[in-house]
Amino acid sequence: MKRFFIVIPILLALLASLSACTAPSTKPAQTKSLFSDDFSNTTSGWTVSNTVDGSIGYSADSYSFLVNKPGTLLLANPGKSFPGDISVEVDARKIAGPDDNYFGVLCHYRDPQNYYVLMITSDGYSGISMRKDGVDTLISPGLKFLKMDGIKKSASTNHIRADCVGEKLTLYANGKQVSLAYDKSLTGGDSGLAVRSGELAGGVNIRFDNFTISTPSQP
Repeated sequence: MKRFFIVIPILLALLASLSACTAPSTKPAQTKSLFSDDFSNTTSGWTVSNTVDGSIGYSADSYSFLVNKPGTLLLANPGKSFPGDISVEVDARKIAGPDDNYFGVLCHYRDPQNYYVLMITSDGYSGISMRKDGVDTLISPGLKFLKMDGIKKSASTNHIRADCVGEKLTLYANGKQVSLAYDKSLTGGDSGLAVRSGELAGGVNIRFDNFTISTPSQP
């Protein structure tokens, strides 16, 4: 009888060992870097402009938007093309101006009349919009910008990530999902950055750094 009780624990240990060896891996899929820019090279190809609406360009190893007029959207691109799904990440900080603003990233940018823009605000809101054939449409939940936890307010730095995968567009702020939309009108194209002033005041200055594009990780 004593031998029986000795053998059982040994068998259980062996079975547990075999189970561990054959268990499926839970390691997340690796992403592939497609493009990155820390804006230290002022000839890396991004938009540089200075108009009555505002200015865009390299500044102190970062990339700066200054929007002069109320209700004005400015866009910038690195001049690349990404045919498939992408994940876009960037650090963004308000330097000056009101918290009534919008800033974020572009995906599937075809031209100035066709793109998706995924944005947060300095007062804690987020939303996703599509411009298709020159017509702007909010496509995130509630068809409006919603106040969300996870967005750092005022002059704090926010890490923004946008996953544009098939028809699913997901926006994250500081690792937390803050908006989600579904649309399949646009695919492929460039990426980029966007800043918009609120309806009441201009003077919005946002700086971006550590811009990266990669293939999205799969669950």
